[in-house]
Amino acid sequence: MNPAGIHPVSSKEHMLEPTDIFAVAAHEYKQGLEECAQAAKKSGVSAERLSYSIMVNQYSDPRLIRIRAGNTLFTIAAMPSRVGFVNGYNGDTGENYVENILEFIYSARKLGFDTLVCSTTPDVVRALKLVFRKHKGNGIKSNFDSANNICAFTTGEPRGE
Repeated sequence: MNPAGIHPVSSKEHMLEPTDIFAVAAHEYKQGLEECAQAAKKSGVSAERLSYSIMVNQYSDPRLIRIRAGNTLFTIAAMPSRVGFVNGYNGDTGENYVENILEFIYSARKLGFDTLVCSTTPDVVRALKLVFRKHKGNGIKSNFDSANNICAFTTGEPRGE
């Protein structure tokens, strides 16, 4: 993929390879590019390349659970009490991203997670709010901490141990 061809791709039309998903995610993650710009400059690489490398490294951690929904990749770090810490890498269109998040939440529920926590950006918060608005009543509840850019949400009604 060349820089001119890096853009979200509808998973309903074409499924991307994971490396292409990371390329799109790194390109689209403007906050991350700003955060790693100085380190990238010191290393002599572009911020996009450094962001891509960080994403691939995080996703490759064997301790994480990996789930794919469309052109979005997710990881879950399992914690006690049915809680998981989530990272997402999106290469899909906005509309599909919302559907992918919902599919991911259902998959995480089936894997035994009652609560998921993720760091967020304003774009992710908008997508999550759309998901939660569409699926009220399924036990999915959310709490956004905009001061710390964190979101916690339930995957359904709590289960007993």
